[in-house]
Amino acid sequence: MTRDNVPIPTQPSTSAPAQPSGAAPDQPADPAPAGRQAAIGADVPAAIVRGAAQGAAQGIARAGLTHLTEKVLADPPDWEWARTVWNFIKELWP
Repeated sequence: MTRDNVPIPTQPSTSAPAQPSGAAPDQPADPAPAGRQAAIGADVPAAIVRGAAQGAAQGIARAGLTHLTEKVLADPPDWEWARTVWNFIKELWP
């Protein structure tokens, strides 16, 4: 339910006791201050900024990965060090 659909609270209809003459009329108490409610769509600009930043980060990551992939495919590295490490690790477990 949105703020626009909330019905206005009504006061109970009771008869007030008679006022003595010369007495000040009863004043209703001030209502409690309402907490601020964010308007619908107030966070949209922040979401747009977050989306743009996320898109930029993904684009940079994608471009970097593409560059590394092309570099590795053009000049493959020597993988002897990987075999050496793998053989060392295999010897640690029986």
